[in-house]
Amino acid sequence: MRKKRSDSISDDVKSFAQAGDTVQLPAGITLDDEVERIVWSQMTATRSKDSWREFDLLLLSKIVKIEARLRKHQLQLDIEGVVMFNDRGTPIENPLARVIDTLTRQQMTVIRSMSLNQSDSDPRTLNATGVKNSATNEIIAGLDSDLIPRLRILK
Repeated sequence: MRKKRSDSISDDVKSFAQAGDTVQLPAGITLDDEVERIVWSQMTATRSKDSWREFDLLLLSKIVKIEARLRKHQLQLDIEGVVMFNDRGTPIENPLARVIDTLTRQQMTVIRSMSLNQSDSDPRTLNATGVKNSATNEIIAGLDSDLIPRLRILK
């Protein structure tokens, strides 16, 4: 069986059919707040909807939760500063800097295990479905919705 080409008409039709669709959370996983929901949609947009495996989504939920914590702690660190002063007035490192470092290392470990940063040999990246889906979503977002009917392709 031949590999499906990402530059085929059928792949273009499939990309437009999936445009705007969100990747659903795996069973048993919940997102706690709006920041996590935003990060989820940002991360899942990196691939086409049909290329996400259930196990990938479980790992991705960990990345999303870590990213939300990182953003919260980074905001706090920006307010407090990297250097603090102890009771004797000696400058010390803000403990949040180590928390952020630890969370970043955890996040990068999960990302490496999922090969999210791999670009040269991953077939999902080689066929550019994630890029095509992003471009499709941008095109659709720029269209006047009153003039263009939305079509759903039946599978």
